[in-house]
Amino acid sequence: MTKITFVGCGNMAQAMISGLRASKQKFHIYVIEKNKELKNKIQQELKVEIIDNLDHLQTDIVILSVKPKDIAVACKNLNVDDSVVISIAAGIGLDTIKNHLNGHQKLVRVMPNLNAFEGKSINAIYFDALIEPEDRKIIDSIFSSIGHNIVFDDESMIDQSTAVSGSGPAYVFYLMQSFIEAANKIGLPLEESKKLVYETFAGACATAKKNLDELDMLIENVSSKGGTTEAAIKTFDERNLKEIFNQAVKNAYSRALEINQENKN
Repeated sequence: MTKITFVGCGNMAQAMISGLRASKQKFHIYVIEKNKELKNKIQQELKVEIIDNLDHLQTDIVILSVKPKDIAVACKNLNVDDSVVISIAAGIGLDTIKNHLNGHQKLVRVMPNLNAFEGKSINAIYFDALIEPEDRKIIDSIFSSIGHNIVFDDESMIDQSTAVSGSGPAYVFYLMQSFIEAANKIGLPLEESKKLVYETFAGACATAKKNLDELDMLIENVSSKGGTTEAAIKTFDERNLKEIFNQAVKNAYSRALEINQENKN
């Protein structure tokens, strides 16, 4: 059974552990967490084994799941031995991790997202050149158990993916929240607004997944000349919604690059 140790257990790690627990594959999961309140919570809710360090444990995989600003502290005196170390910290490059781990070579970067709670994460993966094929298979199986994987051969793509899929669920939740508020403001009851918006997003995603190369056509199929949809789309275009979205994603990407610079030493 593959032994996985999470260093830090915030929202993303909890989502991953929940997904791993719900999968058909079996993993032995350990957690190193310094926060006492959080430690008690995850022990009760996630039924994982809490440990203080790696000094007396042979673990196959170490997942660095702390906030980027805490990466140096998390790596200090961390005895990773021959384990594969996976970082899911946004914006932290493998050179930075390698430096904090005294030159450790077996490194992987992954950017999952919060949808791991539902086994629906999309995971951007970059393997360091020294990761063996057998280890790649194990890592692929771990992350496949919480969603879908995309493997990149260019590490910079992880920072770009962070701005898209890593942060992406929050963008969707923000849009849904705005949509619900708009529905409520025109007179729909709040609970009915929530259901209408949720089912619209769920159905639209299912339809789009089958027609990803034809999104313009799907918009046209819903729009009638002089109709209600056209009136809404015209407002989006007049307010330059696409440019706002472009700038938001660009800012998220820029921030990922800044985070790495801030945590190099």
